[in-house]
Amino acid sequence: MSKDDIEIVKSLIVESQTRNRNEATTRHQIIDSIIHDLLKWPRNRTETEEYIAPGFADYVLKKANGDDLLFIEAKKEGVYFELPSAYRGNETSSYIGIAKLLTDGNIKAAMNQVRTYCFDTGCEHACITNGHEWIFFKTFEKGKKWETLNAFVVRSLNFFSDEYTKAVNSLSFSSITERMSLASLLSVSPAKDRAIFYPKEKISSYSYSISANKLAGTLRPIINYYFGVIGDDDTEFMDKCYVSQRDYHQTSEGMRTILHDSLTPYFEEYGVQQLDDTGKGGRLGGRITKNIKHGRRNEVLILFGGKGSGKSTFIKRLLFHKPPRWLQDHATTAIIDLLNIPEDRRVIRTHIWNSLVDRLDKDSILKQERGQLLELFKDRFAIAANQELYGLSPDSEAYNLKLNSLTARWKSDHTYCAKRLVEYWKSQGRGIVIVVDNTDQYSPAMQDFCFSSAQEISNALECMTIISMREERFYNSKIHGLLDAFQNSGFHISSPKPAEVFRKRLDYTISLLNSDRRRARFGLIDPVHARECCRYLRIILREFAAERSPLGSFLTACAHGDTRLSLDLFRSFVLSGYTNVDEMLATGHWSFQIHQVIKPVMIPTRYFYDESLSNIPNIYQVRYSRNGSHYTALRILRRLIKATNASNHAYVAVAELMSYFVETFAMPDDFVANIDMLLKHGFIEASNRIDEYTPSVDSVKITNYGTYMLSNLSSDLTYLDLVSTDCGFFSELFTNQVVDAAKREFGLFTRRERLERVKVRLERIGDFVKYLEEEEAREKDFYSLGMAPDDMFTYKIRSMYEAEQHRVLDSARRQRHKYDTHRSS
Repeated sequence: MSKDDIEIVKSLIVESQTRNRNEATTRHQIIDSIIHDLLKWPRNRTETEEYIAPGFADYVLKKANGDDLLFIEAKKEGVYFELPSAYRGNETSSYIGIAKLLTDGNIKAAMNQVRTYCFDTGCEHACITNGHEWIFFKTFEKGKKWETLNAFVVRSLNFFSDEYTKAVNSLSFSSITERMSLASLLSVSPAKDRAIFYPKEKISSYSYSISANKLAGTLRPIINYYFGVIGDDDTEFMDKCYVSQRDYHQTSEGMRTILHDSLTPYFEEYGVQQLDDTGKGGRLGGRITKNIKHGRRNEVLILFGGKGSGKSTFIKRLLFHKPPRWLQDHATTAIIDLLNIPEDRRVIRTHIWNSLVDRLDKDSILKQERGQLLELFKDRFAIAANQELYGLSPDSEAYNLKLNSLTARWKSDHTYCAKRLVEYWKSQGRGIVIVVDNTDQYSPAMQDFCFSSAQEISNALECMTIISMREERFYNSKIHGLLDAFQNSGFHISSPKPAEVFRKRLDYTISLLNSDRRRARFGLIDPVHARECCRYLRIILREFAAERSPLGSFLTACAHGDTRLSLDLFRSFVLSGYTNVDEMLATGHWSFQIHQVIKPVMIPTRYFYDESLSNIPNIYQVRYSRNGSHYTALRILRRLIKATNASNHAYVAVAELMSYFVETFAMPDDFVANIDMLLKHGFIEASNRIDEYTPSVDSVKITNYGTYMLSNLSSDLTYLDLVSTDCGFFSELFTNQVVDAAKREFGLFTRRERLERVKVRLERIGDFVKYLEEEEAREKDFYSLGMAPDDMFTYKIRSMYEAEQHRVLDSARRQRHKYDTHRSS
């Protein structure tokens, strides 16, 4: 800002205290100074008193070609514009909804007057001012009602000094004519012009790690093994811990809320069949058996299931660990696991055919003497006898050297070897079943390649091939033509209920810990440690027997059908330093509270929450910096839950959702960023099961996880406490408050002053709630939402905070008293 500019603004502010000028003087002494001297509008591009029937426009800023660019309607400074109250005492500019501005008679008359001029000339932008307040707005916008648009309001002349840079960047002549600043200023919500501040950038201890609990060192190898993927060679583990559909359908009877992972309408249209009994293979096992009995060949069967739904485990159990007796006697199975194979077509193809040969050569024929090899390769041997070996004596060295070279070449041709091994098994009366597993780790294009490879195997070997796929890949493969020949060859497996998975695995693990021989396998010799571990795991096991267990409910909701994820979350919980092992062992029983579950699951090894390192996202995160809101994700969930009844979560078109957010909030980019997050974490589900936002996502519905987040987790004090330090905030003042509270809290933590630390955390949560209330109130007024107070998200958050803060503080005081008593004794 130049000294001249400073003097212009200061003198105007001083001289304009009385507000008694008439319109002509107001224009000459205030408005002219602002637009010409401060904002540098050249007078030869600014028309005054231009006649436009039925009156005269006060100011018209012209384009270079003479067209109208901006109309200004000037009033005398004594005409007051009654603006809504500012959210901050020092606020000099803001965005306000036009509908709200029109409630003032002076503003309404002036805006309607200048709009008449704009309509007659086709000008899109206008302003009304009394010299002190300036209201810039669009006079029309295609596809929207004018009253629903937002105006940019300069509340006082202090704006031109306090926010000089913003004033020049938005309203100067060069900005308006060269950078189209008016279009940017009036086409987006205020968030565009609001900086975002992140507390964690100023907290030096943000990456501080937390030690595991005292049993973690003993339990970790056991927990990692028995709460991980069931191994190929551990049939007992599979037999004891596999959860069939029948198991968890029976378990879930009478439950109020279950995770219902079933076929979507999209898949039903293509004849995909639900597997209702996976204990013995169900329909898929019957289909495989029937095909082998009747000699059907060249068929690709697809096993669909969500991420972590147990597709691999089901296939291993069906074809390897617990095959139906007839399949065991009449089929040879080869499972090709791509889990750890790099994403490279050449590498994948090589691995597939190498693995096929290795799995099919169960009798080790390729390792036998040459005579047996020649029996396997008899077709090529017959041709070689008439060609490469013709005229050579079988007893000669030349013959044998040549034949050795040929057999080595035939053995290196893995596709040929696989074909010959298939013929070998067919001669033994055995059908062939090939499985291509774990393709869903790859990118969409590579998954399509894997499906094409499964078709190639089926055609080349004239056998049945099974490929496991995620549901969303079916959609992409279908539209790309890869599934044109797909008939009723798809089967869908639903995810087991996590509580039943944990019950079986905990029972089994406890039985192993009680066995001296089994414990030794994991280096656990000390029987005292074993007893402590058993007691700890039994306490957790009892928790999963409770119908409304916070632990079971939280893990079930957060995993959203992903059994692998639920096991990951469980391992974090069991081993975390936040899990109160000492008290659990001392009492022998424990009734978990939700805050004792949330923390070890969300931040098992850290002091501060970091969304990028946690399986549980921050629902309040601002995900689009130019124009975002803390409430976009929650608004999407609430919009979807309104389409839900007691028995059905209905799908809603994404186009309908986006239309609502664009028309109401002008936030298309923020909507896309949030719906992408909601899909990736399972809060919502696409009709074609695509788990990220793309134009192919046609419709979505809310899941039980989304309902849980909306109804419970988003207002929980522990959750609010954790995410508060990892939010981006629009207030630098509040950001600094969060930083200060986090530093004080961490200092109290290092000094083990638990009660004082809880007080600081409650204070920070209270400040966070207040900040969220202010933001929601601002958006309510700005977007003219017309919500009742108890419809606002922060109404419930405030209610929960008021109800829970005293309980949390009382609990901390009791713990402090217990600790002091223990020390004194």
